[in-house]
Amino acid sequence: MTLIKWKPNNMLMNDFDHMIDRMFNDGWNYKSNNSYMPSVDIEENNDEFILKADFPGFDKKNIELSIDNGVLNLSAKQNTEYSESNKFTIKERNDSSFQRSFTLPDYINVDKITAKYKNGTLEVNIPKKDEVKPSTQKIKIS
Repeated sequence: MTLIKWKPNNMLMNDFDHMIDRMFNDGWNYKSNNSYMPSVDIEENNDEFILKADFPGFDKKNIELSIDNGVLNLSAKQNTEYSESNKFTIKERNDSSFQRSFTLPDYINVDKITAKYKNGTLEVNIPKKDEVKPSTQKIKIS
């Protein structure tokens, strides 16, 4: 006999969700959540911070980086374009957008921040320095 630890919160909601899904969803009218939040890693070494964010399927021109008073703002928009003549059996791809902000430490060299976008991954190099210059600045994504 195998004992399985019962987790009332998770198991009850999952069972309830599955029951409702089976009753009202025949598999063809499923609506996905159109919000997207990229996975982000931030590494730190002696010279810089390195932020990496995943944007699979996003075009570089739809990703924007800016710094406003020591806060790094990351935003993106993804639009799916369809004509009114399209008839879908399943449509899970929707327009999506998001914004994330990261407060930078005071010892960041704002003028030397660089960013590159390759194969769906945005990499932002944030070099360290001793003083901070509060300003708003756009960062070019290469």
